[in-house]
Amino acid sequence: MSTDTTPILSTQEQAIQDGKKTLHGGMSDRIVQMHDAVRSHGAPRLQLERALLFTESFKETEGQPLVLRWALALKHIAENIDVAILPGELIVGRPHNFFGTCVLAYPELDGSLLLESVEVFEELKGKIGYVEFSEESKKAIREVIVPYWQERDYLTAYVRALPEETRFVLYGPDRNNTSHQMGLIQASAAMRSSSNFAPDYEKILTLGCRGIRSDAQVRLEKLTNPNEYAKKAPFLQAVTTVCDAMTVWARRYSKLARELAGEETDAARKKELEEVAAVCDWVPENPARSFREALQVNWFVQLWTKMEQSLGSGTQNGRMDQYLYPYYERDIAEGQLTDEAVKELLQCVWINMEQLLPTFLSKTAAAQTEGFAHFELVVVGGLTPEGLDATNELSYAILESGRPMQSSYPEFAVRIHANTPDKLLHLAAEAVKDGKGTPKFLNDEAIIPFYLDLGVPMREALDYTPTSCADTRVIHREDGISGGCMVNIAAALELALRDGQLKVRKDMQFGLKTGDPRTFKTYEEVWGAFREQLYHLVRHQMIQQRYAGMLEPRYLACPVASMLFRPSVEACMDMHQQEEDIPGTLDLNYMETVGKSTVIDSLAAIKHLIFETKTLSWDQLLDAMDVDWDGNETIRQTCVHAPKHGNAIEWVDYIGWAIDDALCEFSYQNPKANGQCWPLRAVPVTAHVPLGKVIWATPNGRRAQEFLSEGVSASHGADTKGPTVAFASIAKARASNWGGLNGPGLMNMKFAPASVAGQDGTRRLMQIIRGWSALKLWHVQFNILNRATLVAAQKDPEKYRDLVVRIAGYSAYFVDLSPEQQAEIIARTEEAA
Repeated sequence: MSTDTTPILSTQEQAIQDGKKTLHGGMSDRIVQMHDAVRSHGAPRLQLERALLFTESFKETEGQPLVLRWALALKHIAENIDVAILPGELIVGRPHNFFGTCVLAYPELDGSLLLESVEVFEELKGKIGYVEFSEESKKAIREVIVPYWQERDYLTAYVRALPEETRFVLYGPDRNNTSHQMGLIQASAAMRSSSNFAPDYEKILTLGCRGIRSDAQVRLEKLTNPNEYAKKAPFLQAVTTVCDAMTVWARRYSKLARELAGEETDAARKKELEEVAAVCDWVPENPARSFREALQVNWFVQLWTKMEQSLGSGTQNGRMDQYLYPYYERDIAEGQLTDEAVKELLQCVWINMEQLLPTFLSKTAAAQTEGFAHFELVVVGGLTPEGLDATNELSYAILESGRPMQSSYPEFAVRIHANTPDKLLHLAAEAVKDGKGTPKFLNDEAIIPFYLDLGVPMREALDYTPTSCADTRVIHREDGISGGCMVNIAAALELALRDGQLKVRKDMQFGLKTGDPRTFKTYEEVWGAFREQLYHLVRHQMIQQRYAGMLEPRYLACPVASMLFRPSVEACMDMHQQEEDIPGTLDLNYMETVGKSTVIDSLAAIKHLIFETKTLSWDQLLDAMDVDWDGNETIRQTCVHAPKHGNAIEWVDYIGWAIDDALCEFSYQNPKANGQCWPLRAVPVTAHVPLGKVIWATPNGRRAQEFLSEGVSASHGADTKGPTVAFASIAKARASNWGGLNGPGLMNMKFAPASVAGQDGTRRLMQIIRGWSALKLWHVQFNILNRATLVAAQKDPEKYRDLVVRIAGYSAYFVDLSPEQQAEIIARTEEAA
């Protein structure tokens, strides 16, 4: 009797094997054709028109207030950038005239890197991460853009302003280096104007640009005090200008749609183009009247916030199932829309989102966000401001619309709470089983108390929106402006074991001299040295962040985003005015850590093997690590099999708690200029891979320059007792006693499709998610794929070009990742459900 050994495949794997373009059906021919055109286009192209027009305007407005200059530049772009409506499009607006991915340039942010980036991308031609530059673009960069911006961009000012010691820790001894960071702390302020931002979509949907402009004009007319006028008038003038800009741009699309309709011979497409013209003639100038108009406004806002600044984590969609629901409900009730039409309109927006990629010009920035991560998030579920379950029919429609598409964007997320309906959780679990790593889950049971601890009113805390990887925003409290800085805590450990030096960095003295560990007689001495080095790095993280914030008001502005942020409007102040806190806002620039479980396991190995069991001596351990375990496999295996975090070993988990506790204490003792503390965050994106390259072998048995642990997850392969035990262990390693300092923590889980197959598997997955929520952990996401599929995709990338995998807080095409990142995903622990 033969036994069938054919592996059970996820829906995505089966579709790839069968050569299908959709996972469940549910995509119209229009959507299939548009999506296939995007995926078939090839490498992303640099779109330079925005940068050239922005530069033209800035040359003409020198001396004027920065926020007004920004608005005038956006109006110049709106009036002159090419507009295009491509075949089949229903939701329009794009900075490029083809189906495919493009990247924008932001010379005001990092124009000094543009020349270097041309060379970098030329080297990558035909490889992962390549961006196509036309010869015309290269010429414009050399002759127009760089000559103007090379001494005016934010990056140049930021690096020059840093104190010498902080600059050395960040960039090393080469004073001309601004693109390659050393990997001890990883600053992102130099790669994005803003981390992430959730606009007030409800405001523009209900008022339109006309209403927002009118409000700004009234406020402007009331400024009779000369001092108040000088301070606030430029912002209000900027708001009226960008409202005009968005209106002009939409009308250009309306005009183009009518022209195309006049030339169209297909009656159905002619009608569609006439509808596009009518929609763009009305919105965003006026309040939206229908679901389609509301979706078009959503996309216009996304585009314009991206046209005005480099968003490291994208423009967030907020709670779409809440603010779009009144339009959806009315149109469905009146017979204006069918369920299929809703799905197709949503999918048009999803395809638009996938095409506009971020521009990361430095190698450091690109490695930190592999796969062209841009993080647009669509969330459903959660609670209403009144504390009731927020699930509605649109919640289901949004989740269903994403399931058939083999695409990496947008990001889908579900807010989970104790009373989340089984129906929604069942649909979400089934979607996870499709194998694309989406949706991810954010936990109301952890996040709402976090905001309450920070003093956010209950109604606003209940209405938070997830954003980007594993972040969250309270829409009228957080601007999400400043880029943050990651602290490589594995570097702190190596500095403690090498008296302030890193082997990969040729023994430069980046850290403090805390002594030769061979002289340490107790574990407490090891911990003390590690804590000193950790505080040393965190101190420089805080210093660089302070300088980044101080410079923003002089170099950056964002009038479109600011007019959709209530505190900015009330204060008549651009969101980038970090030097003068906008009243009523939260400053949640986090203290970001990378490699936590690597450090937990390494400290546990030292404590257990050297001080408790005396299995190894300091000489044996350090000498073996120094040669990357070469000829010392027995010692390495001893370290590999030492107690590990993720297995409910109380004293090991306590080390994780102690790390968080030490960081929270340092945060409390060293608040920001506004008095607010630095909450912890463990959301490395893909930085745990490049940051691992600067760390030599570690006491947990990890080899030199391998990836570090990611987020708050256990180290790769270290948790061996299943997901429930891993969750409990991770919960114990969080310093929950610090309340509002215990911020986002990203967690990855990986299952083979066979372990969650069928309805029994779906129910098991639902139980796992319920258990995670009850433990009040922040975030979790799942890869449901066979290891063999990932290995096959490495060997035959063309066949698997549409294979989507979960990386960090986002998904990406597996074949767009570096071999190192691919290996990291394959190495993740495969849990048994």
